[in-house]
Amino acid sequence: MNHPDATSFAVMQFSLEIGTDGRPTQKTTARGDYSTVEQAFSVARSLAELERGHRERTASIAGAVRKIELIDTEWGYDVRQDWLVVTRFWVHDRSPASLGV
Repeated sequence: MNHPDATSFAVMQFSLEIGTDGRPTQKTTARGDYSTVEQAFSVARSLAELERGHRERTASIAGAVRKIELIDTEWGYDVRQDWLVVTRFWVHDRSPASLGV
């Protein structure tokens, strides 16, 4: 059982990047631990909105026409550029419930 003050929810960022060999690769970054699921989802949403805004500005500066969306998912938020999910901010329960046997 969790202690009431224990941190139990993490926000993880999964990003699609181009590796040194020119092939796509996934980068995973921890974005903080939070005591409530509400805090974790709020932070995940804020980070996803910032990422979407950054991608919109970058596409605008480059003169590229891109459809950039923020998608609300069961686990957090995805940022999609055209048809491809480029970044995910997911909430992970660090202390899942256990079944008493």
